[in-house]
Amino acid sequence: MKTFYLIIFTLLLATSHGSCTIRYDYGLSPQLLEPLISLDGSWKFNIGDDENWARQDYDDSHWDSLRAPGRWQDQGYVGYNGYAWYRRSVIMAPTSASDQLYLHLGNIDDVNEVYFNGVFIGQTGSFPPEYKTAYNHNVLYPVPKELIQFNASNTIAIRVFDEGRDGGIVSGPLAIGYYADERLLSQNLSGDWKISFDYNSRYLNEDFDDNEWLPIYVPATWESQGFANYDGTASYRKVFELDRHIIDQQLFLILGKIDDKDRVYLNGQLIGKTEDMYKTALGNTNRRNWNIWRGWHNNNDWNSGGDWQIRRAYRIPAELLKTNGPNTIVVVVEDFGENGGIYEGPIGIMTEENCLTYIKEHRRTVFYKKFHPFRSY
Repeated sequence: MKTFYLIIFTLLLATSHGSCTIRYDYGLSPQLLEPLISLDGSWKFNIGDDENWARQDYDDSHWDSLRAPGRWQDQGYVGYNGYAWYRRSVIMAPTSASDQLYLHLGNIDDVNEVYFNGVFIGQTGSFPPEYKTAYNHNVLYPVPKELIQFNASNTIAIRVFDEGRDGGIVSGPLAIGYYADERLLSQNLSGDWKISFDYNSRYLNEDFDDNEWLPIYVPATWESQGFANYDGTASYRKVFELDRHIIDQQLFLILGKIDDKDRVYLNGQLIGKTEDMYKTALGNTNRRNWNIWRGWHNNNDWNSGGDWQIRRAYRIPAELLKTNGPNTIVVVVEDFGENGGIYEGPIGIMTEENCLTYIKEHRRTVFYKKFHPFRSY
């Protein structure tokens, strides 16, 4: 994911069901998270660094209390740079809203790693000695449901390193929630996938053995899951069986956002690639103006915000999906710098009707004059 030059967080009050949707607007396209629990407010805080502070049962009653979001320099820690930890306990009620929940922590200055009930769930930036700031990156981590203790106390622990100037959880909102777009999925494919940091055509074979591949959670950057400082080619693999209630419908494979380029194969057949999205409603703008601003342009490049900002939606050819037995998805990703991977949801299968709704909610604002929702298909 490339650097966010402008991040504006606003709360949109929904008129239905009395709900509140958090909108994260990066100036290009919105991502929506439906909050279940707000985490804005008082957190336990302590300067220093101790791995025991990640434990769920650690006694933090003697720690200071700080507001988050908010710079620690504004709350009594003027001039402090270095390591510090935040902790907070939260009781979560069972929910049927989604099988995949996410922890949103706004912007953390400069580097962070996060633990949920003592288990590492993500990292943004790099700690010394290979320090790399991530102060302007949106911090969003998946929380595996098996880690959550419903109707009981859960502990979030955040390790932070600040190199200078502002420090801490500097902007929000902070919440646990789920992707609102998941309501449109007929089959949710987020969760556990496999990854190999290379590509070979053998990976497309349905009988290929990926048991030695590394586990990875989708959606989330691979850097946030311990695969730091890797730029290049990676292959994701997922084997699944089709839910029978969506048989005999025109279906689309939805892959959220991918950093940077992708090629997608289903049961060994190519069904889409990044370039297919350029002149669709989800990626249809003339990128030339953006590239001129950056000092270069390509008349054949149509994506105004960068490939990493395009939402992927690929038509699944009729008869390609198996209604009995396993289906195999292979997503080949090319990352050209900074964060990489299938980093934002929703991830799964939609009917054509729901895909059109998804497109209407996320269509780009400037369109090619011969625009069609499914032009590339």
